[in-house]
Order: sequence, then structure tokens, then C-alpha cells
Amino acid sequence: MQRPNTKAHALFALTSCVLMLIGCEDSKAGWSVPDREFQGFSDAYPVLMRDCGFHTCHGSEDRQFRIYGPGRARLDDDTRAYDAVTGDEISLSFGLALSMIDPEHPERSPLLRKPLALEAGGAPHDGVDEFGRNIYRTVNDEGYLTIARWVLQQPD
Repeated sequence: MQRPNTKAHALFALTSCVLMLIGCEDSKAGWSVPDREFQGFSDAYPVLMRDCGFHTCHGSEDRQFRIYGPGRARLDDDTRAYDAVTGDEISLSFGLALSMIDPEHPERSPLLRKPLALEAGGAPHDGVDEFGRNIYRTVNDEGYLTIARWVLQQPD
């Protein structure tokens, strides 16, 4: 008999809540989740995996924002490290990325500001290298531009 994966169940519950919120709008509070295409996330996801999804960064269970996938954190303990990304992993990563977007001011979103160097308009972030540099030095870094196109809903 296979034991239940409580981590996967808890993350599935979190994803369900996030995805339910995506479909909800509270007009009294003035809050709504932006209607960002899941398909558009297909460009941002590999960049987030490459630049942010390390086990010591956003592949860690200690982080609110996590990225799941091959060669990084896996959602199911039974999934091998380099198996293809699962639907649950990409859906959860999508929902967590959405949670890092400010719907009123997408340009101020933590998903854009946290990995950007302070001198380029970024926000404090523990993800610096041994020289104190952040993930993206400028808003012109290709990885940053890819994420920004999705967050800001800009065409390629």
C-alpha cells in the first residue's frame, strides 16, 4: 500500500485556494486577480526555473514563493528529479507566481522587483550572489524582460 503524500495534498489544497481566488472578484474591496494567460506563463516558467528555482532559493519549502519542476523541487516524492514537469507542478507554480503580482500596479509586483538590483529599482531580496549582486542587474536582462512581458501583459 502506498502512503499518502501529505506535502502534495497540502500544496494541492493551497493551489485550489489560489485558483479559486483567481476566479473571484470582490468589488467592495476593489481587489481582483489579473487575467493572465496560463499559456503566456509558458515563456516565464523556464526562466523562473533557471534563475529562481534552486533548492537554496525558491525551490525550498521554506519559501512562500516556490517553483517546481525537473531538476528542481518536485511536488510528489515519487517523481524522479528529471522526470517531465507534471500538470500539478506547473499549475502550482503558476498560481504562486500570480500571488507575486500586484494587480493594481503590476510594475511594482514583487515578481519583478525582488530579483532586480536595488540600483535598478529593485526591492530587497536575499537572492544575491557572493558579490552582493541580485539575479538581474538591469531591466534589460533577457530573463527579466521575459518575466516582465508576462507580468505586464506585453506581447513579444
